[in-house]
Amino acid sequence: MRSSRIARLLRASRRFPAQRRGLLERALRLSQQAVAGNARDREALLWLGIIWWQLGARRRGRAILRAVHHSF
Repeated sequence: MRSSRIARLLRASRRFPAQRRGLLERALRLSQQAVAGNARDREALLWLGIIWWQLGARRRGRAILRAVHHSF
């Protein structure tokens, strides 16, 4: 399941700060693929918002999280 893989990558990004950006970008690609497969996948959209937030794109992450919260 992609969700568990994304969660593992996020945990690893906290454990290994030197590889943080690379791990977050891999998680971002996975969540983008999940959203591309099903645009109504709430869990994938939540992961997408969280990952953008952690990558430093706070406004983008916040906008995605708000959209998910208000649309479902």
